Amino acid sequence: MNDIDAHGLIAGYAVDALEPEERAAVERHLPGCEDCRRDLGEFRETLVRLAYAEAAPPPEDLWSRIRDTAAGTRQFPPQRVPGSAGTEGSDPPSAEVEAGGAPGTVVAGPARWWSHRLPWLVAAACALVAVVLGGTLVSFERSMDQMSAHSAEVEALLAAPDTHMHEGPLGEGARATVFTSYEMDALMLVAEGLPDTPPGMQYQMWYVDEDGMRSAGMLSLSSDGRYSGMAHDMGSPVQVGVSLEPEGGMPEPSEQPMKFNL
Repeated sequence: MNDIDAHGLIAGYAVDALEPEERAAVERHLPGCEDCRRDLGEFRETLVRLAYAEAAPPPEDLWSRIRDTAAGTRQFPPQRVPGSAGTEGSDPPSAEVEAGGAPGTVVAGPARWWSHRLPWLVAAACALVAVVLGGTLVSFERSMDQMSAHSAEVEALLAAPDTHMHEGPLGEGARATVFTSYEMDALMLVAEGLPDTPPGMQYQMWYVDEDGMRSAGMLSLSSDGRYSGMAHDMGSPVQVGVSLEPEGGMPEPSEQPMKFNL
């Protein structure tokens, strides 16, 4: 196979869609072709972005809630009786104007109490909002940093020159896609069709090799219903196992894991 044929197979190689002889030819070609290595990294980066892309429509009742809230919000303060401002040092009357311009009943209320304390209440409320908002922003920034770090790990794994993609059944009714890179000593598993976990339980990954099983970390649930996890210290496993365990994981599986052949 010549260079032109290998150039045209990079996209297929990125999604592990080549025949064995085609894959071998591409792997022989990649070390000597910088353009193809760059293209392979870009193809795999696009795959990651597509895998994690999602859109969430707004709630159906959003507009009705906004409309109801606006309708119940007073737009202007109560009108005062003209000429009733009073003299200096006296309490202003708190009469509201009825329909037609006639003054209504004067309602006694703690006007002076509010007039003295309202600025302090507003300041306290603003301080409370600032504290809550500051904590929310810190938490948001921390989550964004964690997401960015995870995305960088995924992109690095998929861009590694020796990364392979494996697909197949995982237990009954579920399927798994596994990306492995021996150069990075890392593995990523994405599972579809797994039953929802009961409260207090999580799916745990296991490396399965000739020495037995060892933990490969926990799977996380994405918004589209798939479970995924990234694991390092891969070694040379022949299988990946998945079992249902208490939150946080166990040192050994408490039940026979569902296994996926690599």
